[in-house]
Amino acid sequence: MEISLRLFSEERRLNEQEEKELIIEEMTNIYVWIRTARSLQFFYPTIDVDSSKSSDPFSDFYEIAIDVIELLKECDRISFDEFENLCKLRISEIYIEAIFQNAVEHGNVSQRKHGDWIFIMFQLNARLKLLTFSLLFAGLQQKTSDLSGMNRNDVVLTRISKYFGPIFKLLFQLDVGKRLQDRDIVQAIGSGQGYEFLDVLFEGTVKHKHGISNQHGVRPLSHIVPLILEKANGISLPFLCNEIRRHLIKDPYHIDEFSSEKSVQIFNTVRRTTLAHNSRRVVHLHYINRIEVLRKDEFANVHLRICNDKPKASFVFVPLRCETVFLDSLFYTKYILLGAVRGIVIIKDCQGTRISVSCDQLIIMDSKNLEVHFMSPKKPLVSNSQNITFAPFNTIYEGQQEFLEENGHYFENNLVMKEPIIFKNGSWKLDTSKFVCQSTPLHATDKQFEILLNSLPEEYRISHYRNTVEAQKLMAMDSEKCRVNDVVSNFDLLYLKSKIEKKGEGSDENESRV
Repeated sequence: MEISLRLFSEERRLNEQEEKELIIEEMTNIYVWIRTARSLQFFYPTIDVDSSKSSDPFSDFYEIAIDVIELLKECDRISFDEFENLCKLRISEIYIEAIFQNAVEHGNVSQRKHGDWIFIMFQLNARLKLLTFSLLFAGLQQKTSDLSGMNRNDVVLTRISKYFGPIFKLLFQLDVGKRLQDRDIVQAIGSGQGYEFLDVLFEGTVKHKHGISNQHGVRPLSHIVPLILEKANGISLPFLCNEIRRHLIKDPYHIDEFSSEKSVQIFNTVRRTTLAHNSRRVVHLHYINRIEVLRKDEFANVHLRICNDKPKASFVFVPLRCETVFLDSLFYTKYILLGAVRGIVIIKDCQGTRISVSCDQLIIMDSKNLEVHFMSPKKPLVSNSQNITFAPFNTIYEGQQEFLEENGHYFENNLVMKEPIIFKNGSWKLDTSKFVCQSTPLHATDKQFEILLNSLPEEYRISHYRNTVEAQKLMAMDSEKCRVNDVVSNFDLLYLKSKIEKKGEGSDENESRV
């Protein structure tokens, strides 16, 4: 009996091995892409650069990244002054501050006073490993004349493909914490070092030769490299890099694409949703009309893309937690509220609206006449945008604090104003005269509202009390003659909130996605 069990066990092992070899033989379609979460973490507005120089500007960022890796032998952090000296005369001063802040951990900041205002200053330490990634992506996004017709994601993919060899070596050296020659890298990999160092930047999938569906899901690149190299007789660094590079594609989940950059067919419906898991799901919302309150589960933990609106568009409220949000080509919407965004929020080609947003990083591009109430641990980036008014985040509602804590964001970030980093052709200001803490259609307790008020700089608290009293007086005189545009632009959302509540009893789905 014991011999029979051993024979059965051995036969089953051989069968499993044969099945595994057969599956590997059928897996011929291999796809590799850059992790979108990592790419968006280090998003910078694209600036056209002078390509008349003999060297590609990517090399300047790359060499600084190598210098940063060299510092890992002695420490794991660097001050802003040290980093500034390291970059001096090699890259633009604008990039220096933007790159550095992406490597500063939350809360690791200081303040300076300028007149009546307190601004955030990045004078403490940044992590060297994050700084290396920040430098790498800044270099990848340099838009030379030969790339002028490309979108950002095309520029990044083109440069990664062109410089995959140097990037491969950079990631390996970052993993071991020191500079190495090519032969040392190959020897270390051959000695069992493995390919896990690639997983911080790349992932991919393997599909069966027969059948459309993906049976294996997304994998770290280190799990895929052995399949790529299974028939190789020998491995050299150029051969290894070339074999991986030829499988590179754009992010198949299309997370880093703007709606306006996609085919016009995407606008055939009001909403289009990809079929990926929540953390990779993209929801495109088009043709905003009147009041939109997006609190169904389908809008939770997704990448939300709001593009285009109609002349009657009024109010868009996103109370749920989102991964990222892109606002693109919005010209009529009076007010947009994004209560808890974990990652980046990009405002592109928008004008004449008020936006309240809590996020990790705010970027404004090609926009004008915006009033932005934001809460973020980082300074906002502004590119080619005019007349942008900044103010603290100004709303709170039931459940929001839990979302913020899940994102690693806190109302303490609201107390200190963050002076924006201007990339090109930008103008901005601070103005307390119209500030007010906004009401929403969702309930907020007195205790919660007190938390919001206490998070504000003093001058904004005073402005809130003054403007709230004025709004209440105006509505008391004749609320029906009080235009929504006046209320949203100058006072509180009290009037709009009352209208939403009245419509709540008999509202139809065409009016609101509540």
